[in-house]
Amino acid sequence: MPMIKARYPANWGAIALGVKEQANWCCQECGRQCQRPDESLEQLRSRIGKAKPRQYLLTVAHLDQIPTNCSGDNLKALCTVCHLRYDRQFRARQRALLREWFGQLNIPNILEVTL
Repeated sequence: MPMIKARYPANWGAIALGVKEQANWCCQECGRQCQRPDESLEQLRSRIGKAKPRQYLLTVAHLDQIPTNCSGDNLKALCTVCHLRYDRQFRARQRALLREWFGQLNIPNILEVTL
């Protein structure tokens, strides 16, 4: 799901970097070692001790799905695989929020109106 940068605080880059550094560039869910932005594949290979490491991207998840809530207990460093798995349960609501964000009307379910 694409990120709407306007929904995040101006210092999101620094916040996310801090969470990733605190997790030592390791997914806090599955334990995968992830590649740092300034790290070459050779450096990653050396750091994790694997001849053919898989390159995983480390992301930061908002556990409550609210981008403005950047408290430490609401943020978790997750590889892209775990982040997508975590967000799956919220996907339908996120699609609705995106539509509303871009100005599309939110029409209530006809059954809800008649009840």
